[in-house]
Amino acid sequence: MKKYIYIIVLLISSLAFGQTQNEIGCNKYLAISAKTNFENDLKNNKITIYLQGGIVSVIKNEDLVFQEKYGINYHDSGCVATKDFDYYEMYNHHVFTYLSGKFGDDWKKELNTNAFGIK
Repeated sequence: MKKYIYIIVLLISSLAFGQTQNEIGCNKYLAISAKTNFENDLKNNKITIYLQGGIVSVIKNEDLVFQEKYGINYHDSGCVATKDFDYYEMYNHHVFTYLSGKFGDDWKKELNTNAFGIK
């Protein structure tokens, strides 16, 4: 009986596969999804920077200035826990690359420090 269990486990384990991860730890599906969503948002002028929330969602005056200056919206989920940290980090990575290409590095001094992907 044990022999059959071992064979079944071996067969099932051979069907399992791992997901490869990119440089910031996102699996391939999340990376493609984040890139596609960013590209769609860019076309529609609805780019968002996702923030790590806290007990209270707070957008400060300097954040409003940043949003207006760079045409980017902040999304702060407040105390709602999110399970998609990797997705938000990868999406923000695309936004940061876009901002650097368009505005240089000046925007980094004004960015809300709670943004996903800021190290």
